Amino acid sequence: MDYENIERQDFRKIAGYAWGDACQGNCAREFIWQDLSRGLIHLTGLVTYASLMILLNPLIFAVVVFTSLFTYFTTRWQPVYYEKNKHQWEKEVRKRDYLQGLSEDFSLAKDIKLYGLEEWLERMMRDYQAYIRMWNSRCRLRGLWAAVLSALMSFLQNGAAYVILIGILLDGKITVGEFVFYFGLTGSIGSYLQGVIGDGAQLNTRAEKISYYREFYDYPNRFNHGVGCDLPAVPVTIEFKDVWYRYEGAEEYTLKGINLVIKGGENLALVGMNGAGKTTLVKLICGMYTPTKGEILVGGRRIEEYNIEEYYSLISAVFQEIHMVAFTCLEFVTSADMERSGAREAAADAMKAAGIYDKVMGLPGGMDTHLMKGVYDDGVDFSGGELQKLVLARAIYKDGPILVLDEPTAALDPIAENNLYIQYKDLTRGKTSIYISHRFASTRFCDRILLLEEGIIAESGTHEELMEKQGRYAYMFETQSKYYKEGELHA
Repeated sequence: MDYENIERQDFRKIAGYAWGDACQGNCAREFIWQDLSRGLIHLTGLVTYASLMILLNPLIFAVVVFTSLFTYFTTRWQPVYYEKNKHQWEKEVRKRDYLQGLSEDFSLAKDIKLYGLEEWLERMMRDYQAYIRMWNSRCRLRGLWAAVLSALMSFLQNGAAYVILIGILLDGKITVGEFVFYFGLTGSIGSYLQGVIGDGAQLNTRAEKISYYREFYDYPNRFNHGVGCDLPAVPVTIEFKDVWYRYEGAEEYTLKGINLVIKGGENLALVGMNGAGKTTLVKLICGMYTPTKGEILVGGRRIEEYNIEEYYSLISAVFQEIHMVAFTCLEFVTSADMERSGAREAAADAMKAAGIYDKVMGLPGGMDTHLMKGVYDDGVDFSGGELQKLVLARAIYKDGPILVLDEPTAALDPIAENNLYIQYKDLTRGKTSIYISHRFASTRFCDRILLLEEGIIAESGTHEELMEKQGRYAYMFETQSKYYKEGELHA
């Protein structure tokens, strides 16, 4: 599925319903076959016994059918109520699960301790749990009343059949032995008929739950996951044609009518205030999002024309958010692609270029040391800067013709940051690169700089050209740089 889907609220709701059924231990997709086989057994027994009862007295069979049909509605009462009201607690379940994830994430423990969030987490969890339990109680109460009504109808069914059979016995139409036989037959017919009706109600409920999976799998993708056109030649040119983008539920567009050509092999820098649309623009290039309006051409073809999984092979990216996986250092850098010829040597070169090689080789297992101490006994935890270097090494190793660096030096120390700037030309040689940074000094290594403001390209040019204009870029550059000038740092 498209990455973009996981950020949509309606998709999360659909996925939540399907996930909930799949994990409850009574999955509709699995147990529907068991219900069908049980229903066939009940139907066979019903036909056999009903034929005997109809020959004796159709009235008894009619009474059994009528009382058993009522059971269908009592059986369906709780599931229908559940389906009608499931949205009432679905959001609370998501909130509860989110809080549970927070409480289990050891990386957040220091924030929880230092800011006294324990009581807040517990209070919110209790509130969500109480709300969910309240709705569960309502559903179960209806299940209880349904069971009581079903038992009552069974009592009435047996009582009516008993009265009719006594009347037939007193008329001398059957013997006492036959009376006992037919009364037992009535119970068996009722049991089988209620079984058939219960199976029908259960299958109806199963069908409703299977619709969760249908909605999940039928959720539309906008990117192409089938056969696509050939990947473009290197270096890759990227063109935005009147691109607008608005996040789901937002009133304002994040990007507004972007027209931009990034030439093959060009090093482009994106700067601007938070929320200007820099990361959104990059995610559009990466095939994470699709434009709300307009189109993006990569190598002269719309991104949607490529097979999106093949298209991802073009992208080497370093994003602000770093999410670790409990691989070895080597597996993390190679993305577990160990079959690539010379993978270990290429990974070592990438680590050297990112400035993390010496750190990795100083570990007990070298490149074969596992990440994440909490998962493996030999695992290690890296600092933020070290993780950023490792992620950069992964991007270098992939060697995609489009390099995306979103704040790649945010966690680096000044020396490591300077080393990256020195190597920047070598790292981006032959590649089309997009570099996002809030540190304006780093943009001087790029061929062109774009200043984004409120979703539009406010200024474009080289560092020198923008400084000469004395516009917003020059103002922001001077504002930032004055704090690094000797004698202008104020207490």
